[in-house]
Amino acid sequence: MRRLALTGLLGLTLLLLQPWSTTATGQPGARPPDHQHGVHTVARGLDNPRGLAVLSDGRLFVAEAGHAGPLCLGPGMCVGMNGAITAIDTHSGRRTTLADGLPSLGGPFGTFGLGGVALDGHGLAFVTGLYPQAFGRPSAACKGQKRQAACVRTIGALKASVGLLARVGSLSSNAGWHRLAAVGRFDFAYAAAHPDPGNPEYMPGDANPFGVTAGPGGGHYVVDAASNTLDLFTRTGGVRVLAFVPDPPGHRPIYDAAPTCAARTPGGDLYIGTESSSLYRWDGTRLTLALRGGKIGQVVGCVADDHGNVYLANLSSRIRGSFPDFHEKPFDGSVVKVTPDLETSFVATRLNLPAGLTIDPSGRDLYVAVNGLCPTDLSLLTSKNAPAGACPKPGKVVRIRLHH
Repeated sequence: MRRLALTGLLGLTLLLLQPWSTTATGQPGARPPDHQHGVHTVARGLDNPRGLAVLSDGRLFVAEAGHAGPLCLGPGMCVGMNGAITAIDTHSGRRTTLADGLPSLGGPFGTFGLGGVALDGHGLAFVTGLYPQAFGRPSAACKGQKRQAACVRTIGALKASVGLLARVGSLSSNAGWHRLAAVGRFDFAYAAAHPDPGNPEYMPGDANPFGVTAGPGGGHYVVDAASNTLDLFTRTGGVRVLAFVPDPPGHRPIYDAAPTCAARTPGGDLYIGTESSSLYRWDGTRLTLALRGGKIGQVVGCVADDHGNVYLANLSSRIRGSFPDFHEKPFDGSVVKVTPDLETSFVATRLNLPAGLTIDPSGRDLYVAVNGLCPTDLSLLTSKNAPAGACPKPGKVVRIRLHH
């Protein structure tokens, strides 16, 4: 992730490049692949779907990052409050909004905001990205806006809801949501107090909490793609950093490790995926590198089954280029299986921008969010921001039948 102070108009413009520090552009003339055997669509028309969770009764929960909004603070930096958590009955197709009015930030290509979701003993937890310090005083951020009062209200709402670990009020209706922890604010302060000597982008602080996993005792693990930390938030509100995920060797292909997700195995180990093509293992005491490269690509989603297998969603097979000109090939995403012996194999390939995944309690089906970094209005795509092949349709969720 980009390590910048993110102050003023320049900072807000660069903020668009989080949480993945990518601008998917792809290759002209790219076309969707033929239908893959065993990959079936279960939900369409989603607004930048990211994290997923599913219950045994077939209810699927989707974090939709939204489509930004009409309030633009700078070139490519528009904001809105249209992120949402949606429940989908995979049998009937019925949809229910569980929480809405969540932050959505972005430009003509994609938006950012909601990240991971996790079922815990009390319901469904979710995490929103970025950190409130990025926006400064609403009155200063809104200077020069025509509708200044409305702008101040929007920025105030953004500051109050970015960087939060929160929980929906109900799994069956829109009962709102309530905050559990100010993750972004905490991680920003941690990064400022613990500079990364080899990474000039790290100071004076940065945060982008992206992944959440249910932890022991009702707590939650949160993975931050900008502070590069694995955090543990307890049920009583305590918080500590368990591990710092190191930058890739030589700061290539990107400066940062950019961890995005964590999968908890039955034995209690955590496997942490990164954008920088690495998989780490946290055993409760120390962090070790499990895999790097090969089939491990630009990881943005992780989940484990009851047998200790870990499944990874690769947004792309690898990061191409360097900041700020990252390029993703259309239909270069995949799902990779990693066994307890660290053997890797592809479960599905030629997916377009897969941005999250989950596995049903039976271990039989994987659900994958695809087209997860696309505009809701596909007419916004141009040859300058993305060829049509990069986002053929709005977001959807597909089901992949696993064969054990």
